[in-house]
Parts: sequence; structure tokens; C-alpha cells
Amino acid sequence: MSIKPQVALMAAVAVILMSTVPVTVKMISASVVEIGAVRLAIAFAGLTLLLYFRGFRWQLPKQHWFALLALGLIFAAHWYTYFLGIKLSTPSVAALGVATFGIHLVVLSAIFLRQPLRAADAVALVLALLGIFLLSPKIDWQSDYFLGLVSSVVSGLLYACLPIVNTKFKAISGNVRAWGQFAFALIPFAVLSTFEGWQLTNFDWTGLLFLGVFATLLAHTLWVHASAELPGTFTSVIYYLYIPFAMALSVIFEQEVLSLNTIAGGCIIIAANIIAIVAHKKQQ
Repeated sequence: MSIKPQVALMAAVAVILMSTVPVTVKMISASVVEIGAVRLAIAFAGLTLLLYFRGFRWQLPKQHWFALLALGLIFAAHWYTYFLGIKLSTPSVAALGVATFGIHLVVLSAIFLRQPLRAADAVALVLALLGIFLLSPKIDWQSDYFLGLVSSVVSGLLYACLPIVNTKFKAISGNVRAWGQFAFALIPFAVLSTFEGWQLTNFDWTGLLFLGVFATLLAHTLWVHASAELPGTFTSVIYYLYIPFAMALSVIFEQEVLSLNTIAGGCIIIAANIIAIVAHKKQQ
């Protein structure tokens, strides 16, 4: 499959927009629940309008609704733990923690999709564990920093569950799956948001609108279109541009000081994921 420059550019823009999420979440004072509720409400409204104007009929088999419910609840837990990881630690550490999803996906695929594990998978898993160890603080493992790292890794595990469910229900179109994911994820966030204070400044609302419109709705739309036309290996690898972009933005806007351990751990985690992904693409 040839790579069209305009499609590759579309994918790069989507990744850049997504990479703004960690630093934006850290900069605004909105809570984890408030951030999730606003982002999901905007994404849900946008995709609902898109499906409406495309003439979509909301008559789905019962098992498809259950699949969409599962996607939504998993996605809600993924976002909650990711935002919590950002708030507790740093944008860079949280981005690196959730980036372990590639390794989680390899293990989950072996368990639920019966895809065999190979030597490259074992190497990637060991490298990922080494990267996480380097990111872990040497002291005070009960600190917010370490809890944020753990929360982000759990978020990566939850994110890896989404492709498993998607694989089982390929008959549902991509836009409908995305709509269901946002719609059912919105429910727990909407319920929890009633207990929030919503004492937000204009800066907070600006950040929330940016996250909802650009970093969620626009980024998702661009990524769906780009990933449908690009080779799977290329999209898997280009996605990891998210990490250096997120780290650079954290250094610029949050004055985060990147330690040698953070840089080394990040490089090892990215390398581990790419090894696992490329090995499986070649196998397929």
C-alpha cells in the first residue's frame, strides 16, 4: 500500500493534536470528572450530528448495543485513570505510562484472540518492564508521582482492551463504534459531574473547549480517515510521535525537567511497543 503525503500529513496533525492533551489537562484546574464530562459531551454531540446527516438509522441488534456499552465503560475508565495519572504525576510520565498499551495489547491478544506469543513479544515485554522501572521513583513509592505512573499504566491496559472488543465486533461501522464509545462513556462522567463544584475560570473553559473540539472530535476524525488509508505498521509507529510531542509541550508550558531516567525509560517503552507491533504486523 502506497503512502499518500496528504494522508500522512493528516495522521501527523491528528497525533500532534492528541499530544496536547496531557499538558492541557495539567494546566487547567478542572477536575478529572469535569474534563471527561465536557470532552465527551462535545465528542458525543459532534458524532451524533455526523451520523444524523449521513442518515444513520439507530436500529442495531441487541448484541451490538452491549458491545457499544462495553466500549463506553472501558473507555470511561481509561480516560479517568489517564487524567488522574496526569494530575498526580507529570504530563510526560502519564503519556509514557499509557504508551505501554502496545505491550498490554500483545498479551491480551494472546489470551482472548489466541494469537501466539513469539520471541519478539518476550523481548518487548522485558523492555517495557525495564522502561517502567526506570520511570519509577527511587524513593517514596506512595508519592503522587508513583501513583500517577501506576494509574497511567492501568490506563494503558484499559486502552488495550478496546481493540479486543472492536475486533470481536467488526460488523459495526467505525463511526458507530466511536459514537457508542463516547455516548456510553459520557454516562458515568455525567453522573459523577453532578457532585463536582464546577468552579472554573475562563482559562479552564477555554482549555476544555480546546480538548473537546480539537483534541477529541477533530483529532479523532482525522485519525480515523488517515488510519483507514495508511498501512497498519505505519500508523502504529507514527502514533508514537505522540510521546516526544507531549514531552516537549510539557517542558515548554509546564517547565517540566526531564531526568535521564525519564528520557531513557521513555525511549525503551517506545522501542518495546514498536518491536511488538512490527513483529505482529509481519506475522499477519
